Amino acid sequence: MDKTNTVSKAGVWKKRLMQNYSILVVILMIIVFTVLNPNFLNESNVVNLLSDSAPLMVLAAGMTPILILGSIDLSLGSWCSAANVMILVMMKKVFEITGNAYGSFFISLIVTLAAGTLSGIVLGVIHVKLKVPSFIASLAFMSVWSSAALIISSSSVKLPKALKVTADWYKIQIGPVGLPLILAVLFILGYHFLLTRTAFGRSIFAIGGNERTARIAGIKVDRYKITVFAINGFCASLAAMFLMVKARSAAPTVGDAFTLMTISAVVAGGTSLVGGAGSLLKSIVGVFIISIIKNGMNIVGVNAYWQKIVYGLIILVAVAISIDRTSRSRVVK
Repeated sequence: MDKTNTVSKAGVWKKRLMQNYSILVVILMIIVFTVLNPNFLNESNVVNLLSDSAPLMVLAAGMTPILILGSIDLSLGSWCSAANVMILVMMKKVFEITGNAYGSFFISLIVTLAAGTLSGIVLGVIHVKLKVPSFIASLAFMSVWSSAALIISSSSVKLPKALKVTADWYKIQIGPVGLPLILAVLFILGYHFLLTRTAFGRSIFAIGGNERTARIAGIKVDRYKITVFAINGFCASLAAMFLMVKARSAAPTVGDAFTLMTISAVVAGGTSLVGGAGSLLKSIVGVFIISIIKNGMNIVGVNAYWQKIVYGLIILVAVAISIDRTSRSRVVK
């Protein structure tokens, strides 16, 4: 009896460890980089790290429900690049007509967010209605949006002096925490509530767990999946705006690296690649893992080309830790 209880307790502790390994990784990374370079925890670097986390956090918010569905979106980064140059080029055009800096910013932002939502809907419809696997459909769109970004602007575009006032809000700090991170967290909390406290959220998890059963149960699977892809497109546009305002410039390739970083962050946060399990709050932890590694490697002086290798290894390790090996028939859709 005692032996059975011991085994049972060990199983419980193992399960808890597996569920919270991402938090342990964050603590471990902070210790490692602080030992390697004490400047890692100085105030200015902490402020930069937290500020840099905002765009990735928004992207992770959009990607998490897609992975919960058991799908994937490889076009996320390329659309982010296209939206990044779109909003700035549009701001310049609108400002030439109206002469109103803030009006130009808000009009361009609304149009870019609408375009991102539409791009997500189109991808979702092709995946859901035409039965094209999300991996293939998003891979095709990755090429489309990469080309679209270069068509909009073949080189980097700087924010004109007259429009720089529209970027001042990005520097607002409340202690070490910047306004962009606060906005990103509030957005995630709202989406988290939607996923955990509404029929919409329960349906997403049900579809990711067993799509066939969800259809039999009367859940409108197609509608929910398209909606999630639409929100993901919205998030990519929102992140593109964050990147533009932060850099006060736009580039047609600025978002390309974020596809791997976003997937790495979400998976490191414990979201399953085969669907049915995941949490937006844990994705925040995953974002900090990626942000700490990126920032830490820059502080230590590691070659930038090694970063993608690290992100790839993070995905492999996270999947190895979190995958349910009893469900061999489940695959990424």
